[in-house]
Amino acid sequence: MNETIVVALIAASGSIFVVALTFSLAKWNERTIQLRNEKWNHYKVLFSALSDLALDGTDKDDANRRFSRAVNMTALAAPQCVINALMAYYGEIEFSNPSRSPGRDAKLLKELLLAVRRDIGLAKGDDRETFNFHLIGSAPKAPPNQEMQRTTHPR
Repeated sequence: MNETIVVALIAASGSIFVVALTFSLAKWNERTIQLRNEKWNHYKVLFSALSDLALDGTDKDDANRRFSRAVNMTALAAPQCVINALMAYYGEIEFSNPSRSPGRDAKLLKELLLAVRRDIGLAKGDDRETFNFHLIGSAPKAPPNQEMQRTTHPR
């Protein structure tokens, strides 16, 4: 074969290889970003549902349904360490659990949050020993008719 043809074939092959590699890396990066966004959304829904369970004055049946859906959907995108931490926390807060312990559920919630933070890449500076988190609730709101009675003056 002519040297010019060999050089042209090598250059063409190299160009095709570089284009294919660039395309593959771009697709891999796109899938990685999409999975990270999916996880982020699942975790936001999960902690929003947990927050609803902690808030006084919310419909607890609805909050439990939202929490159940969030837990079940999180299992689709979360790694095993997050699912294990989530199941341990759920097992502790489950109402039928006779050995419920407020200190233990706080510890398991902390472990869940740390696992989620590790999964989404936020745990670089987290220290398991000093990390402190608990759900924050609110005082119950007065029903609307009681609110009206307080603001309405007798005639």
